[in-house]
Amino acid sequence: MKNLFLITLTILFVFEAFSQDILLKRSGDQLEVKVTEIADDYIKYKKKGSENGPDYKISVSDIFMLILQDGEKIMFNESNKKTKNNFSMLLAGTRIPLSMNETISSDKKGGRKVSTGEVITLTVHLDVSDIDGNILIKQGSQAIGTITQSVNRKAAGTKGKLSFNVNNVRAVDNQSIPITFSYDFAGASKTAIAATAAAVVALPLLLVKGKPAIVRKGTIFEALVDTDRKINLSK
Repeated sequence: MKNLFLITLTILFVFEAFSQDILLKRSGDQLEVKVTEIADDYIKYKKKGSENGPDYKISVSDIFMLILQDGEKIMFNESNKKTKNNFSMLLAGTRIPLSMNETISSDKKGGRKVSTGEVITLTVHLDVSDIDGNILIKQGSQAIGTITQSVNRKAAGTKGKLSFNVNNVRAVDNQSIPITFSYDFAGASKTAIAATAAAVVALPLLLVKGKPAIVRKGTIFEALVDTDRKINLSK
């Protein structure tokens, strides 16, 4: 009697676990199964009540949704490709390679002169993907930057200065992703040369200027994602 009770409990446990995978077919039929394999173009399963029986195979083109025993849902589109919940996570600290779109300068020499507060644009240099290969930020997407300092080169060998921040970039679902990047650059100084000239005569000291701060088009920088963001892959 005790053995019969244990066998009954075992059967009930297996049946309960077995019945939690559900296949929803495009025809509207619903199958309670135990999935044994998920491939790119088919799914293998055992029928309810036949956990020791043969495997059956169904094409993913005939499936609308698979609901696994843990509640996870896998959708199948008409091109026979599965998408897992249609979302992915872009994690904080992910590196975003950015390329400068134009040559900018603290002066009129060497590039387009920019002013403090001016908006500039950079371009995502390479696709940013998750571990499954889903693209989260596309190559060619624009990132927005702001000039935080632009100081002209001056007489007496004082070099020009140029600084900017980049604050956001667009993901594949068009949401704005906050990123962190700061750049601070000063042109080469000619103070030593000016000082030497001053030892001879004062006038050349006033005429010798430092170099402008210049950032060349195509220069690659690396920004970091600020916070975890959920990316919608279906858009």
